[in-house]
Amino acid sequence: MIKKVKKYFLEEEKAKPFDFIGICTTHNDFRLAWQLNARFNIFLEKNTKNIEIPNKKTGLLSSFNFYSFYHPQDLISYYLIRNKQEGCLLLAEKPSIDYFLIMQDNYVINEIEMIENLRKMDCIIAVFNFSSKEFQMSEYLIFEK
Repeated sequence: MIKKVKKYFLEEEKAKPFDFIGICTTHNDFRLAWQLNARFNIFLEKNTKNIEIPNKKTGLLSSFNFYSFYHPQDLISYYLIRNKQEGCLLLAEKPSIDYFLIMQDNYVINEIEMIENLRKMDCIIAVFNFSSKEFQMSEYLIFEK
């Protein structure tokens, strides 16, 4: 009797895509976070840990602080990150963007409505919608909940 060999293939789980919203403003990060909290009834708080991203040219790690909030009802994680910190760019592909508002596991909020609401805010100059697939460094944006 011939035995059949079973083969199992393991695939690496890919990171879920994020909703990237680029924000141009003259406000500081804490003031922008405060205004976003008031507008959208969220509670962005400054994280104690930083995100570390390798620099493409030097290979050195650049550290970026950020604000975060996990919405318990909608199960969405919000992150507000400044693009330019300590002379380094988080996402060098978009040097004119001041901040990125990132929504992870967003299955509830309409991103177009969110962008329209952001554009109505006095403190915000411009808002842009991006896909996480556009950025080479988005694979390093792994947040702990």
